[in-house]
Amino acid sequence: MLATTTAFAQTQPPATVSADTAVAPNSGVPVGPAAEEQIVVTGSRIRRALSDTIEPTQIINSQQIETRGYTNIGQALAELPAIAPGINGSGAQSALGAGQTFVDFFGLGTQRTLTLVNGRRFVSSNTASIFGPTDSGSQVDLNTIPTNLVERIDIVAVGGAPIYGSDAISGTVNIVLKHDYHGLELDAQQGINNAGDGENHRIRGLAGLNFGGGRGNITVSGEYNQSSGLLDTDRAVTAAQTFFTTPPAGSAFQQVLITNRRIPALSEQGIPYVSDLFALSPAQVASGNFGGQPTVTNAAGQAVRFSPGGGLVPIDFGTATGNLINFSGGNGFSLAPTGNLSTPTKRYLGNILGSYQFTDGVRGFFEDWYSRTRGTNLVAQPLYNTALFDVAGAPNGNLIIDINNPFLTAASRATIAAALPAGQTSFYLGRANTDLQSGIATSTIDLFRTVAGLDGSFHIGDRAFTWEVVGNYGRSVSNSTSPQVVTQNFNNAVDAVLSPTGTITCRPGAVSANIATISPTCAPLNVFGQGATSQAALNYILANASAREVNEQVVATASVTGQPFQLPAGGVGLVLGYEHRDERARFEPGQYYFGDPQPDGTRSAYGAGSNFDPIAGGFYTNEGFGELEVPLVSHDMGWRFIDTFELKAAARYVQNSQAGGDFTWTGGGRLSPIAGLTFVGNYTRAIRAPAITEAFNPTSPNFVLANDPCDSRYITSGPNPARRAANCVAAGINQPFQSNIVDFTSKGSVSGNPNLMNEKANSWTVGIQARPKFIPRLAINADWVHIDLQDAIVSLGAQDIFNACYDATSYPNDFCGRIDRDPATHQVTFVRSGYLNAASLKYAGLLAGIAYSIPTPFLGATGKISLNGQYQYIDKLERRAGTGDITTGAGTIGFSRHKATADIDYSSDALGLQLQAQYIGPAVFNADEKPGVRDVPGVGGIVFVNASAAFNVSKTYIFRISVDNLFQQRPPYPALADPGVAGFGGGAERTYYEGIIGRSYRVSATVRL
Repeated sequence: MLATTTAFAQTQPPATVSADTAVAPNSGVPVGPAAEEQIVVTGSRIRRALSDTIEPTQIINSQQIETRGYTNIGQALAELPAIAPGINGSGAQSALGAGQTFVDFFGLGTQRTLTLVNGRRFVSSNTASIFGPTDSGSQVDLNTIPTNLVERIDIVAVGGAPIYGSDAISGTVNIVLKHDYHGLELDAQQGINNAGDGENHRIRGLAGLNFGGGRGNITVSGEYNQSSGLLDTDRAVTAAQTFFTTPPAGSAFQQVLITNRRIPALSEQGIPYVSDLFALSPAQVASGNFGGQPTVTNAAGQAVRFSPGGGLVPIDFGTATGNLINFSGGNGFSLAPTGNLSTPTKRYLGNILGSYQFTDGVRGFFEDWYSRTRGTNLVAQPLYNTALFDVAGAPNGNLIIDINNPFLTAASRATIAAALPAGQTSFYLGRANTDLQSGIATSTIDLFRTVAGLDGSFHIGDRAFTWEVVGNYGRSVSNSTSPQVVTQNFNNAVDAVLSPTGTITCRPGAVSANIATISPTCAPLNVFGQGATSQAALNYILANASAREVNEQVVATASVTGQPFQLPAGGVGLVLGYEHRDERARFEPGQYYFGDPQPDGTRSAYGAGSNFDPIAGGFYTNEGFGELEVPLVSHDMGWRFIDTFELKAAARYVQNSQAGGDFTWTGGGRLSPIAGLTFVGNYTRAIRAPAITEAFNPTSPNFVLANDPCDSRYITSGPNPARRAANCVAAGINQPFQSNIVDFTSKGSVSGNPNLMNEKANSWTVGIQARPKFIPRLAINADWVHIDLQDAIVSLGAQDIFNACYDATSYPNDFCGRIDRDPATHQVTFVRSGYLNAASLKYAGLLAGIAYSIPTPFLGATGKISLNGQYQYIDKLERRAGTGDITTGAGTIGFSRHKATADIDYSSDALGLQLQAQYIGPAVFNADEKPGVRDVPGVGGIVFVNASAAFNVSKTYIFRISVDNLFQQRPPYPALADPGVAGFGGGAERTYYEGIIGRSYRVSATVRL
């Protein structure tokens, strides 16, 4: 796949791959006429042949981007087996960053993959708030990169930290742009899914002009891209709501799969209650007898809820499970309509690149960037009023409704009044307010970036050296808006009464919240049924919540490169350089998210969620770096048992104003005992500095979920189930016990830590590259990658804290003090988390690739068939917080142990065809569970097939068509089930997105002048 060489699919031949060159996908090593061309390869600042890389390297060239019709660089990266399901426009989105795309190499986190453009850092668009779209860090949003300006993408494992600095723990993604482009290219593309939805379209232009007798060049690109969104309810497979839950008594399993998950304790239309709780005893659940609930019943003794029209109808509980909340079927609340499958986005990109050769030894260059990205999260879970979350009258608790509320029908009032104890004049109402707060949220990101510099060459004696001085400034501004319910106004509107004239109004004397809503005039709100809410009431209770994020980056780099002396095997390559980097971030939550300041210094929330804290911080670094390449044996020396042998070393010292000084280095080499067979390897110490959020975040409230170890579903799990059970007994928790935090969020907080140290990873790779002379144009590569990250910065979440408390040899310990439980019920009421250097992450796996091409003169003078394949085997992927339980990612959904992508291409001057197969191996829902815990432990493997064709009508006109999921393959059942476990966050929706969407098409037309 990664270097398909259909000549017509390129604007111009890439610097490293010609139409006659096959590329082995993992090492990026070409075979053919271009093999000896000297370029700057990612992972080194020394100019070299691409075949000289020692780190596992994968390449995506411009042809592949055009052939597949990618509208985003992230789509191209996602087809590589080693790229984990990162953050993109599918699935649930953050209100502070909808539609963004970040890459995750090896599944170690998006914050540990360094993304560069032309070997230089790029300003991040990730928010500094803990409520952002991904982990804290300086991740680059790939939406900001224009696809038509990309020459190639280099993906280099492990070794980039000494070359580029912090963040390259997993590896480096370097997007190399076209340069010295001359000509004009216009194209348009339209896409649609087989179901007739999910439309996307793109218009692009690229123009370049040489001037000054060829000494100068100006290249301009522009792109407009728009894609529509989809809901979970738009596809049957996501609307099915498959879910794992506790089975009824007598089951052989601890977790069983149900379909059509429903929560009868909630309703979009409302459920009236006699008292402030919803509870069923285990005996009631087991017998299917729902009588005696603290809810209103009709004359037949059936629990009732409001219908969409406002009348009372029986609750259909469906089929009971062993869980007090989750049922299968019935008319309880379904989460399917609250799921976002893909995010509608609009992107506007404009770029200008220029260079001018002032003298033979001095060249000036610049890049100017602008992008605007607008993403919209379509839906999310609504505002809840339920006893499951809080006490009645609290923002998330049941509503307290006067029995004389004028919106009640006479029949409903009579039924409820009959159920109330004598003298009680109000009842409780539980409701999922999907008609009030849908979760729609829009983020608009404006990014500005400029790069300017000089480079050139000079001689010292007969030795040639090159130099570069370059400055880089970037600024990303994100503005997010979302309509949010103001609790005080909401309560005023719910408290409706009849006026003396007989009209329904708000109760006189109601005082509105100290924040502007769409309308300041109170209007009564009908919460019985659905769709009866007036626009006037909505305008009174909704405020346009907004937040603003600003990221700024300044980088200045100077370096000199050359070969100061010669050895018999060749010149010794040397790089020396200095870099200064300044990173700053500021998050402004706006009035709604900030909350209402109180006289005692606290802030009360305007809504039912947490207050967002403002964040402002930054750091700067001063970094010195060097690189050395020493050829010891060359082919020309004619040694009998060693064809070539070279060593490489690089080092960088980073003085960080926040985290202090640290040293990162790498050493490795290449050994070819015979021509065509090469062994490579390197050992690297990499670092990642604390992100601004991790260091500067104040103590912020949040909501958390966790698998409580003392819950009956998890009491037998963990590294030592007997110890876990004993610690839970010591806490006073006896079985059977079901913890609410498993199914519903609990309150918590998270705090930053200014004393964080750098993360440190010791990593190594060993590999083999085979290019047998007796099979021309064949390249085979295999590399073993091992990453051991210590002092990993984590926000110790609820799950980490629970495990560290109840699985420890000593109980109670410091982690237990972070958990508050109700003394009577033992339910979790609060969890305190924060950032610490308290985790370890490990990855070990095999990357392999093959590339082969066969000229086909019998099909045309320029015809060629190419085969490219890549494979990843994950041997180890695990995470451990403190001394807690190890979480295994290898083999889980999103991180199948076996993944592969293979392409077969035919290309000629007039025609290009590609057939691509993507294999995702079997996976389990929880790799740490013992056999027999689930009735369905995992899913099988699957293959998605994609096809593309391109037609050169002439040198001027090209038409392309690309089909994804050609055979309409569905995800393996039941991959989309919610496993109810904390893991690496592979994300079934992102892993099997093609299968969920179904077959999709893209057609495009290109004009080149």
